[in-house]
Amino acid sequence: MVSIELAVKALKSADAILIGASNGLSIAEGYNIFADNDMFRSQFGDYKRMFGIRCLLEGFFFNYPTQTERQEFLNRAVKYWVTDYSPSEVMKDLLRIVGDKDYFVATTNGDTHLELSGFDSAKIFEIENTFERVARGLPVDDKSRQLQEFLSRYSGKKIAILELGIGRNNRIIKPFLFQVAQSEPQSVLIALNMPHEISLPPQSANTPIALAGDIAATFKHILKSYDEI
Repeated sequence: MVSIELAVKALKSADAILIGASNGLSIAEGYNIFADNDMFRSQFGDYKRMFGIRCLLEGFFFNYPTQTERQEFLNRAVKYWVTDYSPSEVMKDLLRIVGDKDYFVATTNGDTHLELSGFDSAKIFEIENTFERVARGLPVDDKSRQLQEFLSRYSGKKIAILELGIGRNNRIIKPFLFQVAQSEPQSVLIALNMPHEISLPPQSANTPIALAGDIAATFKHILKSYDEI
């Protein structure tokens, strides 16, 4: 558990936490936009039968015969994934890990589960938009300025970079996190993901920490160590 202890020390001593989150975090909650699973079939089985759509992500980008059918799919996605959502243990644990520290989140997840679990929407940049905004035909709420202000505020200070469920081939968030890890001398990158999806920056200010395994279980290990260190 040496890596867990190092991660906890970095998180507890940090002046702020920069969170990068992608699909792996949602999957840890039980929500998978890529999966043709029981959840998808119960929610969109008729769309699978009618159009051959195999997962939520495919449904968002499918070329429907009519706008009405597309809008119904989007509305249903909002209902099942947003309106009916109740905060999971995963999100509750993440809130406890962040505690009272300042933070900012850059995420490709559009389900808004972070906000719905108690994170401040002003501190979350959903880079690829949210389900609700897509359903309403609204563009991305660009919070890149707020993100840069956060980085400027903590430049030269201790930043814990928490990378949650970001695949090794990600080209949207991962390069940005690597850049921060390289440019900020007191930053520490902590990557949580399944073993085959973890990749660490080739160069960073401090040795990055890999926590391989199920994110939900890793959060529990971190919180247990919080009370021991």
